[in-house]
Amino acid sequence: MAVQDTYSENMRPAVPGQLVDSSPKTLISRTVEDANGIGFGLPAFQGTSDKGIKNSGTATQFVGITVRERSLRAEADGFKQYDSARLITEGPVWVAAPGAVSAGGTVTLGGVLIPGARYDTSTTAAGQVVQVRLGVVSAPAP
Repeated sequence: MAVQDTYSENMRPAVPGQLVDSSPKTLISRTVEDANGIGFGLPAFQGTSDKGIKNSGTATQFVGITVRERSLRAEADGFKQYDSARLITEGPVWVAAPGAVSAGGTVTLGGVLIPGARYDTSTTAAGQVVQVRLGVVSAPAP
C-alpha cells in the first residue's frame, strides 16, 4: 500500500522557517529553554545555557532563525521546550514579514534589528512570507 495516494496539482507556497533553496548555508542546533517554545522562522537568542536559546533578546544576543523541521508532527508550529532546534546562521530562509518590506532592506524581526541580514524579496503586508538572507557582509565604505 502506498504511503501517499493523493497529490495536489500545485506546490505548497513557502512557509516560515523553510529553507529557500540549496545554496550554501550554515545550520546549527540549540536547546529551546522557553517554556512556551519557539515557532518556525523566528529569531532565536542566546539563552542562559551555553547552547540554549530563547525567543526574545537583543541584536547582540541573536543566534539565528529557527528552521522548519519536517520530522515533527504535521500540526506542530514550532519547537517545544527542551527540543533540539535547528537554526540557520548563514544563508536564505523564509520568514513572515512584520509589514511591507523591500528587497535589499535591513531585517527587523520581533522588534529587533537582525545583524548581517537583508530581505531578498519584497512584500506588501504583514504576515506575507519573504526571503531573508543571513550572513551578509556589508561593502566597505568608499
